Amino acid sequence: MFVGIDFGTTNSAVGIASENGDVRLVPLPGPGGAQTHWRTVLFFESGGGLTAGAPAIARYLETEGDGRLVQSIKSHLASASFTKTGIMGRRWSLEDMIAAYLRLIREASKVDLGTRCVVGRPVRYWGADDDEDDKLALDRMRTALASAGFDEVIFEYEPVGAAARYAARLTREELIVVADFGGGTTDFSVVRVGPGNAGKVLANGGIGVSGDAFDARVIDAVVAPALGRGTRYRDELGGEAPVPAWLYGHLRRWHYLSFLKQESTMRLLERVAHGAIDPVKFERLVRVVDEDLGLVLHRAVEGAKVRLSARDQDSVAFDAIELDLPITRAGFDSWIAEDLTAIDAVLEDVLARAGVEATAIDRVFATGGSSLVPAVRGRLAGRFGIEKLVGGEELTSVAWGLAARARQLFG
Repeated sequence: MFVGIDFGTTNSAVGIASENGDVRLVPLPGPGGAQTHWRTVLFFESGGGLTAGAPAIARYLETEGDGRLVQSIKSHLASASFTKTGIMGRRWSLEDMIAAYLRLIREASKVDLGTRCVVGRPVRYWGADDDEDDKLALDRMRTALASAGFDEVIFEYEPVGAAARYAARLTREELIVVADFGGGTTDFSVVRVGPGNAGKVLANGGIGVSGDAFDARVIDAVVAPALGRGTRYRDELGGEAPVPAWLYGHLRRWHYLSFLKQESTMRLLERVAHGAIDPVKFERLVRVVDEDLGLVLHRAVEGAKVRLSARDQDSVAFDAIELDLPITRAGFDSWIAEDLTAIDAVLEDVLARAGVEATAIDRVFATGGSSLVPAVRGRLAGRFGIEKLVGGEELTSVAWGLAARARQLFG
């Protein structure tokens, strides 16, 4: 048996391939029964329990947040400044947390995942400014995987894994672009594929802009102002000062928000709340941090974004702090336009390095949750033609393809 693991910023999945070439996704337990993927989250309960994925979210809701929910841990991999954090009286390294997540996936699987696997990686890890940062991320992943029992590991670009999934459907050779819009990064590969094989990779490229960045634009535009950004407070000396803007910078990124509940930050929030000139708004921010409402906030923003794919207007419904904030498709498209332009520039570079024109591409396989955003699909359609766009299995194609690649590489 051959194992492929897609450890994602937002979602993770595992695929397995048999000797005869059959590939399937490993079912993972969820509230409604088996599912094909888990959220990449850990829940540390105040009583000492630790859960991951769908069970972690279920326990978080059952206990009304009595503990610490940590999400988007992949986004810290390239950060040398992140070493350890205190959670429930214990110091946790990033490698420890990732290893714990992978061990819980192993325990939840109905099959023995063995000790070797192919693991997906972005072309460039989120936050990696250079090759050294990227190497740090890979070294940390390798350490975490070894701690979880995987001591023979091959890393494969995530879009190349998705290319293997697409290739399995073919009856003839095609020149394709794989566009993988994940939670933390967007990656492209130009690949010549044939029936049943991932083919020849002509060029790869990536950027740390994708679904989380789109969500951050919604936070900036509609949520942060409702939580006190731009307001002022009276300090201990009787003067006025602006509410620290960096608090809202942390709010816009889920992996920062997870670690905002530190003792020093809580003291600052208490001090600002005491002198807040608009106390109603700022108290909302205090509640988000103090009550660990990052998951709820994430769901509210993501839900509005998803619904806007099918309608022109909606709202960010954040019931936990009694907010219902209007949002329109036109507004959302304008907020993410800068991000889409940056993504377009990477795609242009990948095509140039592959030595192909857009007209020479047979198909564009768009995968990852953010590939469903209409503005994203509109950009791809404008470059390649709407008739060339294909998709499907947006949250699991990479894991499936990595398992197929594991059979090729290990077999």
